[in-house]
Formats: sequence, C-alpha cells, structure tokens
Amino acid sequence: MPALSTSKKKAKTSAKSSTAQPVIQPLLVSILNQKGGVGKTTIAVNLSYALAQRGIETILIDGDPNRSTLVGARSIVYSESVPLRVMSETASVGQTGNCRHFFVDTKARPEPLDLEEIVQRSTLILIPSSTKQDELRVTGSTVKLLDSVGSQKHRVVLNRVHPNNREETLTTFKAGLRAQGIPVFEAVIRDYAAYDEAFGRGVSIGQLRGKTVEKAWSDIQQLLEEILNG
Repeated sequence: MPALSTSKKKAKTSAKSSTAQPVIQPLLVSILNQKGGVGKTTIAVNLSYALAQRGIETILIDGDPNRSTLVGARSIVYSESVPLRVMSETASVGQTGNCRHFFVDTKARPEPLDLEEIVQRSTLILIPSSTKQDELRVTGSTVKLLDSVGSQKHRVVLNRVHPNNREETLTTFKAGLRAQGIPVFEAVIRDYAAYDEAFGRGVSIGQLRGKTVEKAWSDIQQLLEEILNG
C-alpha cells in the first residue's frame, strides 16, 4: 500500500480529531434549589469531572458560602487528561482564562434578585430533587420562582432515587411532574453509598472503582449526555 502524503496524513489526523472531540456549545450550568441538602454539590462535582474527563477544559465554581464544593472536590487535581479547575466564586473573577464550560454550585435559598442574575448568566439551571414530598414542594416553589423571573432554562433532575425503584414507576412519576408544568430530565441519579465515600475523599465518583460505582457513574454520564444534547 503506498504511503500517505504528508497533507493526507494531516487531513486524516484532523478528521480523527474532529470525530473524537465534537464541538460543544459554551456551557454555564447553575445548580440550585431553595432547599438545602438536596445534593447540589454532589451533582456539581461529578458532572464537571465527567465533562473534564473527556479532555474538555472545565471550571467548577463554588458559589455557596459554606464552601462544600471546595471540600468535596479538594483532592481533584488539574491535569492534561482531566482539565478541571475548582475555585470559589470570588477567586474565579478574572481567573477563568479562555475556558468556555462552567458548573456553578449556587448558594442555598437564593433571593429573587440572585435568581434573576442566575437566569441571565446561565445556559441551563439544574434543580436537584428527591421524590420525597417535602422536597418536591420546595422544588415546585423553586420552579415557580424561576418562572416568575422569565426563566425558560431550568429543569429538575430526580436525585437520590432509591436504586430499587422500577423504571416504569419513575417514568410515571416524571410524567406527573411534567403535567404540573415542571420540566424534568429523563436521566435520574440513584442513591448509592459510594457518593458519600467519594465526597469524604474529596474526589469524583468517577475516580473510584466497583460495580456500584459503575452504576452511579453511568447515571452521571447519562445526565451529562442529556445536558450536552439539549
């Protein structure tokens, strides 16, 4: 077989690179809920790591005064293969460089003015919520507040779902929320103890090993794909 010319080699390499690294529109995903303790930080850490693991420059911003994101991601080290930087909202001012992809763990119970700013700056507002009625009530209130400031960017992700919940049950549950005017992701994040282990170590669940970890990481990947595909 004749050798490829230099120009053909370059074209072939370029084509491969293009296939391996699809263009992603700039992202600024704000993760919020009027209720604390709904798993905002866990989702923020793992989604940002999942994107960076694809070799895409990503910044995770801790916008909550309690700094739980900085704690939960304290052992994640920026590298060429996983280019993820984690910083406080204050430190991020003027320090983002040419990065185009951001995940922001917002402070708990943002005020209406905060919500307006979040809506203006975000490409997506992700609202974590379990299926428990008390959380869903607050989630419904959060959705109403976002509706009131003209947001069309928000969507709920069911979080901390019991692993034994049947897909049919979850499908019916999501349909019920949509009937109430609450937009919901198809992907769900199931409740695995491995998330607590990852947080304790200050890493993403994608850095751990085990069958349960694989299931949890699959949930995160499915949610990220849904975000990237609009």
